[in-house]
This record gives sequence, C-alpha cells and structure tokens, in this order.
Amino acid sequence: MRRTDWIPRIEATDLPLFEAIAQSIAEDIAEGTLLPGDHLPTQRQLAKRLNLDVTTIARGYATAASCGHVESRVGSGTFVRAVSSSEATSATRTDVVDRSMNQPPDLPVELLEAMKRSAATALEAFPQILRYQPEGGDARDKAAAFNWMSRRGIVVENHSLHITTGAHAALTAILSAELAAGGAIACDQLTYPGLFGIASLLGRKVQGIPADREGMLPDALARTIEQKGVRAIYLNPTLHNPTTATIPLQRRLDLVKVARQFGIPIIEDDAYGFLPVKPPPAFVMLAPEQTYYVGGLAKCMAPGLRIANLLVPIARKTLGVSERLRAVSVMASPITTAIVTQWIESGLADKILAGIRHETRRRRKLLLPAIPKEKVQTAEHCFHAWVTAPETTSAKRMVETLRGFGIGAVSVEAFRTDPISPNAFRLCLGGAVSVPTLEQALAWVTECYRA
Repeated sequence: MRRTDWIPRIEATDLPLFEAIAQSIAEDIAEGTLLPGDHLPTQRQLAKRLNLDVTTIARGYATAASCGHVESRVGSGTFVRAVSSSEATSATRTDVVDRSMNQPPDLPVELLEAMKRSAATALEAFPQILRYQPEGGDARDKAAAFNWMSRRGIVVENHSLHITTGAHAALTAILSAELAAGGAIACDQLTYPGLFGIASLLGRKVQGIPADREGMLPDALARTIEQKGVRAIYLNPTLHNPTTATIPLQRRLDLVKVARQFGIPIIEDDAYGFLPVKPPPAFVMLAPEQTYYVGGLAKCMAPGLRIANLLVPIARKTLGVSERLRAVSVMASPITTAIVTQWIESGLADKILAGIRHETRRRRKLLLPAIPKEKVQTAEHCFHAWVTAPETTSAKRMVETLRGFGIGAVSVEAFRTDPISPNAFRLCLGGAVSVPTLEQALAWVTECYRA
C-alpha cells in the first residue's frame, strides 16, 4: 500500500469540480498513475492543496466510490480499489445508476447470492421460457402472483390478472382505455412523475387535488370532478411518492364514496404497499368493482425485474386494457417472470422483502437525527423521505450536492401539478450508495440546517 501525494488534474475542464476530481481518479487508474491499494490524500489535505472546500473533495471521492474506483474505510481513509476482471462489468454498470429513481437499498451479499442461485434454478426451464407465452402470464406464474398479493391481504374474484412489463406499461394501458383524448385524471398535487410522462404521451390531462397529512381531500376531489370533468382517480395511497404519507382507512372509505358517487374508476398504484408490516386495506378490497390495482415489484423485490401485477375489474374488461397491453409489449419477459415465480414459490421473495425492510430501518436511523423533525416527513419501512430545505438554500441546490455524494435526490419540480410548491425534495436512502457515504451526505445536510 502506497500513501500518495496525488493531485487531480482539474485545471482545463468544464465539469463541476467534484466531477472533475472523480474523472481524474478514473483516468489516473487507467493510466497506471494510481494503483490498486493506493492511499489517497485525506479530504482535508487535498482541499488545502487545491484551495477548495472539503465538501467538494468529499463529493469527488463519493462519486469515484459510486463508480467503483475507490473505497472508504472508516478511520483509515480512501483507497484505490482492486477490481478483479469478474467485477469489471459490475463496476462499469455502477457508473450509470439513475439517481432520479427511488430505489430500495442494496441487499446483503449472502441474500444476493441466494437470489442468483434461485434465478439459475428458474432458468433451467429452457427452452420453454425462450418462447412466446400467453399474454398476461401462464397459469403457474399467475398462481404465484395471486399467492404474492394475498400477503398484502388482496384476494379477489371479479378481476382478471395480467402480469405486465412494469407499472408504466400497466398505467399506460389503463389511461389509454379509460380516458378519451384530452380527458383528465385526478391525482395528488404532488404526485408520481411517471404519471406526467404517460399522460403527455397519450394526450391526457393531469388534475392535481389538494391533500393533507392523511392524503387526498374527498371534498376537493368531488368539486374537481364536477367542475373539471375528471374521469379517473390515480392514487399512490401507501407510503406516497414523494411525501411518504399513507392514507388511513376512514379517508380511503371517504374517497371510495366519492368515486362511487360519480361512477369513475380508481387506479391504485401500490408500489410501496408491501413495505409496511401492517398496511391499511388496499382500495381494490374496498371498492373491487371499480378499482384497477397495479402492484409493481420494483420497490418490494428489485426494480430491474420490470414486472407488475395488474388486476382489472371484470366489469371494465370490455374497455380493452388487455388489448392495449398486448399492443404495447406483447407479454412480460418469460425469463424475468420465471425468476419472480421461483422466488415466490421458494419463499425467497419474503426474505428479499424482509431484507429491504431491515436495511431501510438501518438507514432511517441515520436520517432521523440528521434533519430537524419539522423539516422531514418519513415513515417506518419507507426508504425515501420528503425534506423541506432550509431557508438559506434551495431544494435544487441541495439535490445537486447530494447527487454528487451518489445519493438519489429529486427536487419538488418533478412532482408538482401546481407551480406554487414547497422548497422541498425527495431523498432516497436506498440504491447502491454505501452506509458510510450516506452518513457523510447526511452530515453535510445537517450542516446546511446549522448555517
């Protein structure tokens, strides 16, 4: 191990300084200037040499770490990683993680190994899973999907099940079937950004409805339906993205009453519904005759699966949701579906969910003391938080810095239906970021509130 007096080349660059530091590390590793095991200067040492603040150096090191080039050891410093040939692809892929997405935390190595072994078992079904499959999934895959949803208390009779290529495909098919061109869908004033993209693609409108800490306001929803001609209601009712709110049972019943009064469907996006140990009943169980249920697996298993279970009320089947799904994607990937089925049948899916909950609790314990209580909305088993920025800075500026640490953060602009919105951002505690890096980022956040 060499202790180096390394200095990054950052003079002639248009990159932000922290990115230039990370790029210089990568280039010097490629050229052999930095070798595996080399001990980089401390953040304070390098900051002094370059006449920069320590935060910029910390962001540069964190960015290099997220790309797999260096690693931080508590109490020892930052070292150039020794990357084996088998790790090379993994390290390259780390470099392209989308930090605008809300992702569950990475799982322990032993659980990841179990997932790999189980996936290999699923892939023994060659060549069958290389062929076209029935649209919506075959009998075994659907049985596993119903089995999984029953853990959430969802047991239905008057719905058809479709295994789809993720929640986006399901939502696209539903909005296309339920709303005519120019039609409007109601949602929270702060809502899932993917809904905007789908509505824009289809030429539909999004109408924001005011909410309080318990979710969408029923009276406001009723007025909007009457005045704006809204023809569907989109809800993300459990651990809401981005505010983390969960609609309690009575408010759910009040919203169901409004939907029934006007005869319009509820589209329930239950992306986070499996994370709480005891969530409220799903809308599909409270109003089965008019609720589309979209149960994506991205947050409770893994986003790379791109699988969601869609329940379509039999009474609305003639609107053509299944035909639209087939037109968009033909079928969900039989390979991915086989892996999901194997995980559910073997009980591994339950262990994955338990692992996500455990790691989320661990990271949330770091969050709570870092930010003033009145500035953060969070919930147990929720791996994102809704944070109000301090008066001295903007949410956009905080997001930019946090992304430099490798943290997934998104400013309020991505979620809002109303131009008047809080100075806030969604902070993701998950993804590939390490706990030491998260601690470092949260320490910086704490300093922002002390400034």
